[in-house]
Amino acid sequence: MLSLSKRVDYALIALAHLADRTDRVAPAREIAEAYDLPTPLLMNILKELHQHGLVRSLRGTKGGYALGVNPREVSLHDLIVMLEGPVQTMECVPAVDPDTLSLPVVGNCRASRLCPVQGPLKALNDRLVRFLRQVKLSDIITPGIRVDVPVERVGIG
Repeated sequence: MLSLSKRVDYALIALAHLADRTDRVAPAREIAEAYDLPTPLLMNILKELHQHGLVRSLRGTKGGYALGVNPREVSLHDLIVMLEGPVQTMECVPAVDPDTLSLPVVGNCRASRLCPVQGPLKALNDRLVRFLRQVKLSDIITPGIRVDVPVERVGIG
């Protein structure tokens, strides 16, 4: 089953929290407590997001984090790659190197030369990457323009 990692999930939660509070900075502890997230892990994620320019940080007693970019300009794919590396659905279907557009050598798979599903899985991976590039962070985190899913579909309420 395909799923987002906890790191990406927590990053999206933190970014949504910041998107709701564009008038002020929010400390990592505030975000962690609001959503019952592990503070040390969230602090590391926010530090990484800061290094990539997604959030700004303000140090000091009144410090915290704020969005550092327009969420319409960053894709979900960008966030995943920042935190986890290339999107790869299976070990034997390596991600294409975006700089050279070539496949890396697959070292672990004995059957890759004979595998009847490697081509279709590679095509699926490519489609997934294209889709993730189309989804902007604003589609997920920005109040008022989030992608809406009927409540019945997500089991809330």
